[in-house]
This record gives sequence, C-alpha cells and structure tokens, in this order.
Amino acid sequence: MNLDELLKAAITDPSKRSVFLQTLIKSDVYVICKNPVKQERGNNEGIKLELITTQNPDGDIFIPFFTSFRALQQFAKRYVDCYKINCLRLFDLIQSVSAVLNPNSYGKEFSSQEIKSILLIAQNLKIKAISYNEADTISYRPSERSLGHITKAASKFLAKQPNVEKAYIMEMIKGCERPQILIVLDMMGSTRKLFVPLSKYLSKVVKSNEHLCFISLEQDMGKKAAATVEPFYVRKKRYFEK
Repeated sequence: MNLDELLKAAITDPSKRSVFLQTLIKSDVYVICKNPVKQERGNNEGIKLELITTQNPDGDIFIPFFTSFRALQQFAKRYVDCYKINCLRLFDLIQSVSAVLNPNSYGKEFSSQEIKSILLIAQNLKIKAISYNEADTISYRPSERSLGHITKAASKFLAKQPNVEKAYIMEMIKGCERPQILIVLDMMGSTRKLFVPLSKYLSKVVKSNEHLCFISLEQDMGKKAAATVEPFYVRKKRYFEK
C-alpha cells in the first residue's frame, strides 16, 4: 500500500496507524512555500524554506503538508511554489507548530506535542531524516490500462516528424504518487520544439484523469523507462535507407 492508501486505512482502522506513521516519517512529503526555495551558501550551506501557514475554523494556526504533489494541487487550486522534503526532517523544522496532512481532504492533524513525541521516538530508534534521490524513487511499468487512444494519435503526429526514430509509452510511478503516463522519444534536436506541439496535439484525446509526461531516450531516466516496454512507434525507413 502506498502512503495515500495507508492514510485512508489508518483513519478508519486504528490497527493500521502504527504502520502508517512508520511509513510517513520515512517518506518525502510536499509543502507550500511563500517564495521559491533558495540554496544558501557559505559555512551554513543548506536551503531556506518559508512555509505558508493557514487557519482551521477555530482560528488555530497550522502548517499544511501533503502526501503527494497531486494532493497539494487539489488544496492550492493554483500554481504555488512548493518543495519535497523528508517528513521527519519537516517535523524537526516545525516542531513548535501544529501541522495538518492533506487538509480539505481525508487527512491527519499533528499537534506540536505529537510532533515532538514522534521526533523523540525516531531519535530513540535511530531513524534518520533522509530525503531520497528522486531518480531512485521512480519506477516504470507497462500500463495496466489501454492507452490505444494516445498511441494512435501520437503515431499519427510522429509520422510527420523526421527526427523521431522510436517512441515508447509506459506508466511512471514517483514514490507514493499515482501513476503518470510517460512517453519516451528516441529523437534528435530540440525536445522543446517537439514536446510542446506533441503535448498540445495529444490534449485532444487525453482523458481528464490522465497526466502525460515526456522525456528523451538520450537521458538515463529515458533509457531506464524504455527498457520496460517495446516501442509503440517506429519510423518507417525511406527507400534510400533500406
């Protein structure tokens, strides 16, 4: 079960709360920042976070944080500066303030006292706050649903692009987030000049619950993803290439 599923289970089943909490403090969560995150230089090199706070109906101040970028977007309803951080590290930074996980949805409130208790338990168990390398938390797999509406439209578009040799499609899973649809393109030239018009073209067929991402096969992530599936598009060789 991923973090979202564990949270839902913990809300209704007290026996699942321990597993949820253990998973949460080892996971990366998302926070909303007042300004873009800055990298500090010098002897105290690190990052500068200015987190937003909000109020509950009783007027209590808390810091919202989220299990996934999707949950953050549903709360913010507009573009905001955000940052992904290990939950235990976040608790260490905000321990004097209450926090709410996934407000305005199924969620969990953590009082400042509860946060301090969690930090103490983690310290006694020697659990370290580590934000994982994003590339290490991403996995790829063949899609569990039919994507024929996307591959058919994409093939039609790519057939007119002489700089694209092959195209692959699969599901990409980032940590605890819902799977996204990833298209990997074996191509030459500017990715922007291809990805932007391709995205606009496919927007006509993509369903409301589908989120498309694009990457070049030239990148290591692209190679790793393409290794999981066969190409759905291969450029037809011209006569002089045979």
